[in-house]
Amino acid sequence: MLPTIVFDDKKCDDPLSCRKCLLVCPNRVLGVGTKVGPRKYQEIDRHFFIVAGVRVDRCTGCMECVEICPKGTLKVNFPVEVK
Repeated sequence: MLPTIVFDDKKCDDPLSCRKCLLVCPNRVLGVGTKVGPRKYQEIDRHFFIVAGVRVDRCTGCMECVEICPKGTLKVNFPVEVK
């Protein structure tokens, strides 16, 4: 079952400066996007960028991204199987 990756963008207002969670992931599960979408020929303020799980199927649950985050913005949850 696939995990749920939750990123609290209120705690991390500039993921482009930090990038620790992006760099530590051995499977490149996380990616960077924007809250405002593409804006042709316009510069986007750094504070509009967010981190998201883009390759969630590759997540092994190592939790290195959660551990390295200095602001505690990431949470990775795996569904519990009910028998």
